[in-house]
Amino acid sequence: MKQLFPIFFLFITTPLMAEVKSEFSGNVEVQARHSINNDEAKEAPLLQEWNQEQFYLAYGNINGKFDFGNSRFETNVFGRYSQSNLYQDQTPSPNYIAPQIFSFPNRLVAREVAKLSQQDEGDNYRSEMILNKMYYEWSYEEHRFMFGRIYINYGGGEIFNPINPFNQPTGLTSISQVAQGNDGLNFTFYKSDNHTINFYFLGDKSLQGYEGQIDKTLWAHGEFQFSEKLQFDYVIGEDQRRHKVGGQARYSLSESMIFLQTLYQTAYTDDLNEVESHHLWDLMLGYDQQITNKWHLRAEGGHQKKNKFASLTSINDRFLPTEYFIAIANQYEIHPLVKLGGTIINDVKTGFTYFITRNTYSFAKSSEVEIFAYLPMAKGSDIENQAQKLVTTDVGLALRTFF
Repeated sequence: MKQLFPIFFLFITTPLMAEVKSEFSGNVEVQARHSINNDEAKEAPLLQEWNQEQFYLAYGNINGKFDFGNSRFETNVFGRYSQSNLYQDQTPSPNYIAPQIFSFPNRLVAREVAKLSQQDEGDNYRSEMILNKMYYEWSYEEHRFMFGRIYINYGGGEIFNPINPFNQPTGLTSISQVAQGNDGLNFTFYKSDNHTINFYFLGDKSLQGYEGQIDKTLWAHGEFQFSEKLQFDYVIGEDQRRHKVGGQARYSLSESMIFLQTLYQTAYTDDLNEVESHHLWDLMLGYDQQITNKWHLRAEGGHQKKNKFASLTSINDRFLPTEYFIAIANQYEIHPLVKLGGTIINDVKTGFTYFITRNTYSFAKSSEVEIFAYLPMAKGSDIENQAQKLVTTDVGLALRTFF
């Protein structure tokens, strides 16, 4: 990888004779929440032995964009500071899981080769500063080339988006304005006005058992516009030591959209550290409609195969430990400055039900305050999915501004 950096900077400096157009943007947000633990989470094997705690979070982004000729250089710095007594050392007991949920997503680079970050931790706090985007882009004729730490955004799911394993959905969390970077290359081919293919070659050194060889990702994502209303996406490749294939069909009307996703994953393609695995598959149906100019509705439901070899006390890349689920989200604008939102998620297999309300008030041109609550309404079966006991009851307040 080190040999590639001189090439990277050569690409950047060569076009500097052209006129450079720059743009900067960002956001800052602070949060405070009161959390109440689920009594059943304190029992073995979960051992989350706490009752009520306060949690404080501050985070922000600074994004820079530079265009020159057919080239672009873009970067984003993400900073986050969180404080809670739940961070205190509990050795040899497992760490408390709640802060991982509060600050989801925890991993700001989904496929990581270079450690472009600084982290610090104490008895009751965690802080991090990370360059989660830094790439050079060169467009020419019907092609585009990107190199560096890039965002990969596609797929219609907001709560569950299985065909994109490179950017965790944050529809159920209190954190917004955050995306995950990925280290590698991207070649885009515009085969026609209706057909685009993206090829990704990514690396990841953060997998367990890493001994010097980068666990590669070879991935293709295509978009085919079959008609004005119907679009097909397809994905295929090797990622996280699994072979994966899937796709999405999306049908759009003037005020609504329906989409279907599926993804199949094989068991691990090697026996690294003799870790057990099995095949996984996901299926999701989504519907989105702007019912009136003030009322927006979204529904997502489907199946995410439960990984029976995953740790009970680990928060995976989907945030909620559900298997067969239905989610319905509503947002209503009662005033141009006031929006009310409510989302309910139900695991139809276990009975676990989760309700989220997020209500915002815009008090300035680029600033708003939000009151939120995350409430497990039904705990679900004790046998089917014990990780559901980790979900806490939370109420909180957020203040954010954009620039």
